[in-house]
Amino acid sequence: MKVKTVFISDCHLGSNFCNHQKLVDFLSDLECEKLYIVGDFIDGWLLKQNFKWHNNYNLIIQKILRMSRKGTQVYYSWGNHDDFLDTYNELNFGDNIYLCRKTDFVSSTGKRYLVIHGDQFDGIITEHKWVQHIGSFIYEISLGLNKLFRIFKFSFSNFLKAKAKEAVKYISNYEYVLSDYCKQQNYDGVITGHIHQPADKMLKDIHYLNCGDWIENNTAIIETIEGEIKLINL
Repeated sequence: MKVKTVFISDCHLGSNFCNHQKLVDFLSDLECEKLYIVGDFIDGWLLKQNFKWHNNYNLIIQKILRMSRKGTQVYYSWGNHDDFLDTYNELNFGDNIYLCRKTDFVSSTGKRYLVIHGDQFDGIITEHKWVQHIGSFIYEISLGLNKLFRIFKFSFSNFLKAKAKEAVKYISNYEYVLSDYCKQQNYDGVITGHIHQPADKMLKDIHYLNCGDWIENNTAIIETIEGEIKLINL
């Protein structure tokens, strides 16, 4: 697949439920000018608890490095699960790899987007980080329970997320808080991750895009050669 720009987030290398083979296949067929990794690429929290490193993780990293050597500009905007990279924030690795907390992207049509993982806008997590660690643990368990319910075509993790949304309108609040911020900062849009909820929509005149994840959704955002920015399912 040949495109101008690709955005991926929440790959969670280190999780038992990372769809690493799908990610290998996607990157193997990819040719782009810019690649944005929008946080939680490596799940440092899970690896710290139980270090498991699949061979495909090496392939994924090697493919990204190969792309950079061939001229693809790679921007790694780290998130909460890969916050161990904080020490290296705003450093360049070689000519084409830049590590940052957030960055700007200007589309071929001149639209300006904020690229950010998004955990900074999660009020519950910002104030009480321990809640996030517990939530991450529960989410990993729920993914395991999915296997038990799969025969009934029922996603236990999606059920939990739906119930959480009903209780605190978490996803909606997250989207609107980010959109409000971008409007105040005169952005045309935002490209984010964090909540594992792929999206491509307009909110208060802001183009809100969420990359989704490589756990349950296997989604990415692309900018086509013609300049269209859209969500794709793999």
